Amino acid sequence: MNADTQADVKAFVQTAEQTGGFVWVIALVDFTARELRRTLVSDESYSTAAAAKDAGVARLAALTADRTAHA
Repeated sequence: MNADTQADVKAFVQTAEQTGGFVWVIALVDFTARELRRTLVSDESYSTAAAAKDAGVARLAALTADRTAHA
């Protein structure tokens, strides 16, 4: 991806119910190409959707910090 299309790629955190608990799902969407680039799903299950969402947001922040540190 070049710098021109970088702004059209967004990451979203969602939750999904899975076997009596909840997991976070991070989706990386390229709006210019209108495609889903990548998804990450937590290995850990959480008791509430809010806990899963908070953990997913924290994971996305860590991934973003790691990416900017290596850029």
